[in-house]
Amino acid sequence: MNEASGPTKLKGAKQIAYCTCMQSAHWPHCDATHHTAGGSGPKIIELDKDKTYLLCRCFKSKNKPFCDGSHLNTKPDR
Repeated sequence: MNEASGPTKLKGAKQIAYCTCMQSAHWPHCDATHHTAGGSGPKIIELDKDKTYLLCRCFKSKNKPFCDGSHLNTKPDR
């Protein structure tokens, strides 16, 4: 597994501000970069605080912002 692009585990959250401009340094979380990069604002996603979520960091998931295992098909960083 490519640890550098593997998912981020999130639990206990009621919602996240999902970055849609793809410029956030904390992707998939919005860090307000869209204000200077000219992108659109975040999408607010409601979550069940009693569930654990895996959030994609490789940008390849077909179910963004959630991990679908696509990072397993990327080449490891050297």
